[in-house]
Amino acid sequence: MMDSVVSELEGTLLKDRDPVSYFMLVAFEASGLLRFALLLILWPVIWLLEVLGKGEYGLNLMVFVATAGVSESEIESVARAVLPKFYMDDIDMEAWKVFSSYDKRVVVTKMPRLMTERFVKEHLRADEVIGSELVISRFGFATGFVKSNNIDSYISSRVAKLFIDEKPGLGLGTPASSFLSLCKEQIHPPFMANQNQYDHHQVVRPHPVIFHDGRLVKRPTPSIALLIILWMPLGIILATIRILVGLMLPMRAKPYLSRVLGGKVIVKGKTTTAGVQWQ
Repeated sequence: MMDSVVSELEGTLLKDRDPVSYFMLVAFEASGLLRFALLLILWPVIWLLEVLGKGEYGLNLMVFVATAGVSESEIESVARAVLPKFYMDDIDMEAWKVFSSYDKRVVVTKMPRLMTERFVKEHLRADEVIGSELVISRFGFATGFVKSNNIDSYISSRVAKLFIDEKPGLGLGTPASSFLSLCKEQIHPPFMANQNQYDHHQVVRPHPVIFHDGRLVKRPTPSIALLIILWMPLGIILATIRILVGLMLPMRAKPYLSRVLGGKVIVKGKTTTAGVQWQ
């Protein structure tokens, strides 16, 4: 049997290495549209910090905007009912094939552990999750800060403490991942579809996501988030017109006009001269 593996979440087990869309989800689901819009406005600053090699500051800015003043229980609720669906949609199955072949599985992430632990342990069957730790006030609200300013050194030190007696057998991550130097072997994405050394192990798929309680259908990357913001005023106007049409027009005229407004009327039952008999 194989021994232990340490894998990065963003950019390895998840195809997308940019976590901004997951902070967008926390901002939208836990607080609403204003915080969601603020994070989108600040995204160019976050992107510029990443380009200048100051990604640490960009990450701290995302954490602050998405979580400051939000209750810990609300963040946990989003992590339980909303985020797993979007994490699962972004899983790299070839990375999962390698990761699931090991007995002891550890996942490291630059996102707050509170946002990822539920999904990683329940759906990816990881034994440990190492991520940044949110500072929570005595009243149970996130301050927007994390306990460690240097997340790379924090992750490396936690991995070293977890494997005191022996190095992890394999490290999965991007070449820039600091914890990889602690592992006996390293593999970087993209992963080959047929890695012979893992073919003889039965590949078990991640536990499926059964329940999703989010209001967004697609993961809000910056471009999708911009479309959502731009559509909101038009959507409100269109919804208002549809409601007025539904209230004011006679039933026989509604099916024809509803098509023009992008909707349709479904009638269940038999119509009479007096109206509609609903079942």
